[in-house]
Amino acid sequence: MKAKPRPLFPAYAEAQQAEAAKTSRLRALRLAKEAADKEAADRKAAAKPAKPTKSRVKAAPAVDQPGSA
Repeated sequence: MKAKPRPLFPAYAEAQQAEAAKTSRLRALRLAKEAADKEAADRKAAAKPAKPTKSRVKAAPAVDQPGSA
């Protein structure tokens, strides 16, 4: 069941539009800041030298010596 629309009063409609515009501006600023922060983090990560990979040396398999037992 859908809710019935509320009647719009001129003062309420103006306040609602002003609040929506403010919210829209703030959202745009936040998204722009997040994009700039991500770009800065990506540049910082790209400038950092890559960590050298460590190669693991496998242990030699145990060899049974016939005379040591």
